[in-house]
Amino acid sequence: MTNAIDNAIARIQNIAAALSTIPPTGTTMHAEADYPTEAAQPFPLCVSYLAAGRFRAPNATIHHNFPVIKIELHFSRVNLKQAYQQINAAALEFPKRLAADPTLDGTVQTIVFGQESEIEYGVRPFEYGTIKSQMLEFDIPLKLLQAPQSTST
Repeated sequence: MTNAIDNAIARIQNIAAALSTIPPTGTTMHAEADYPTEAAQPFPLCVSYLAAGRFRAPNATIHHNFPVIKIELHFSRVNLKQAYQQINAAALEFPKRLAADPTLDGTVQTIVFGQESEIEYGVRPFEYGTIKSQMLEFDIPLKLLQAPQSTST
């Protein structure tokens, strides 16, 4: 059964997979399933998941949910120069594509970004299972559509 978070993650995965060819090698970005798995696919690959969040209930009938979705883009460390060429290209292209779809195809009210709320990203070595990679990661804060609170148990 999918929900708003699952749908947002699926859309973020689709945006990353749409990078399709990453310069300078023209390598295809592989998107993992909508839920992280233990087995790494061929690099480069991306995986997204719920990393954190917060919510508030301004009254008894409405609540606001602000999940943070983490997306990890993994690149092979076999050729570190090539990995950084791909990382640099993805670090420029992924935010452009994300900004062009602020509601993630209608799955969320908005991505929470603007002049006072930037989306942070970083690069670091990572071990995915037993495979070492260089990872570009983004923390994407979202605002879900307002939903009535259920009082049923």
